[in-house]
Amino acid sequence: MPLNADDRRAFQSDPCLPGHPDPYPIYAALRQESPVQWCEGPGMWVVLGYSEAEACMRDPRLHRQEHLDKLIRRFGADRIYQRQKVDIPYMDGEAHTLARQHVLAAYHAIDLEQLRRFCDDVLADRLSRIPQGQWLDLMPSLAHPLPLLVNSMLMGVPPERQQQVLEQVGPFVRARGLTQTEESASGGDEAMEVYRHFFLPLIHERRQRPRQDLLGRLIADPRTGLEMGDEQLLLIIASNFYSASLYTVPLLISHLALILARQPGLYARLRQEPFLVDSAVEEALRFDPPAQALNASVAAEALEIAGRRIAAGDSLTALVGAANRDPRVFDEPDRFLVDRRPNPHLSFAPGLHQCLGLQLARLEVRAMLRAWLERYERIEVDEAASQRLVADRFRGFERLMVRFG
Repeated sequence: MPLNADDRRAFQSDPCLPGHPDPYPIYAALRQESPVQWCEGPGMWVVLGYSEAEACMRDPRLHRQEHLDKLIRRFGADRIYQRQKVDIPYMDGEAHTLARQHVLAAYHAIDLEQLRRFCDDVLADRLSRIPQGQWLDLMPSLAHPLPLLVNSMLMGVPPERQQQVLEQVGPFVRARGLTQTEESASGGDEAMEVYRHFFLPLIHERRQRPRQDLLGRLIADPRTGLEMGDEQLLLIIASNFYSASLYTVPLLISHLALILARQPGLYARLRQEPFLVDSAVEEALRFDPPAQALNASVAAEALEIAGRRIAAGDSLTALVGAANRDPRVFDEPDRFLVDRRPNPHLSFAPGLHQCLGLQLARLEVRAMLRAWLERYERIEVDEAASQRLVADRFRGFERLMVRFG
């Protein structure tokens, strides 16, 4: 499909096409031209091809801290970008490896079977209070409460104490986007101040009265003796729990609901073949990932990707949403195939910066899908009454009106 001028301008302004109902034909047309495109809006290279994107995810010559340095020079010191230097998704080299290992050790101590039962109980309670056949907004009713309650249980923070923090998730995430402005930078600064006000007293309290919950294990690992400082721990909580979990998991749930509503035959098949639940979640991650692109990096030396020369100092990102539909890797990439195998999607960024919470995300979304299938014969979505999220790098819904029957 040839690309029209309006679509090309939209991509040049923001390669993730925030709020677009279906960006994938645009990605396909651009990928066919070249799997690597220069994008003027954010001033960076955008990698749309699968093999090229996967290679970028594993390339140690791509440095995230240097992209932060660009933002610091542009917006000034003592902004959110300076603080992000101790945030795992923006770290490089040995410091990044050590921090990842510490957080992964804390995650590995989670009893996943107990957590699965917890999710099932939360959803059973929530769904028991929803009248069958009534229209409701899925996001505040189910999609947002589940990861919030999981986080509360894991970290020992009552959900009612977190409302002020939750309101800052959007501004915090927007300050991690590809196209930054003074407005998004200021929103990120304000979000960080709220996080500092909320979480630092909690961290100090836990240091004085240690507990064997996830937050306690993040503060210090008794096996290695590694102890995290307040600022780094604050960023890890804000990043891995509030942007990665409370933001992206609900977006994936909204995509899954829309897919099932548009394909009632698929929903019926999953009810008959519930062993396909895991595969359905993986295909939803491939088909319409909530995080459309990676955090930006800078080439530490000159590179060549798909015949394009990337100069040392140039910024670039991998457009996961485009790579996941590359026909060189996926047969019928624009079809949702619930039993697709293999399904080597890139939505969790396999490589140096692979998503730390991928097991938790999978567990929560699988629990949600199982709960629907066990209780209801169908799910409907009123797309006209729903509203898409408009946010750099992320896709999903702010409001999704659904009806279970």
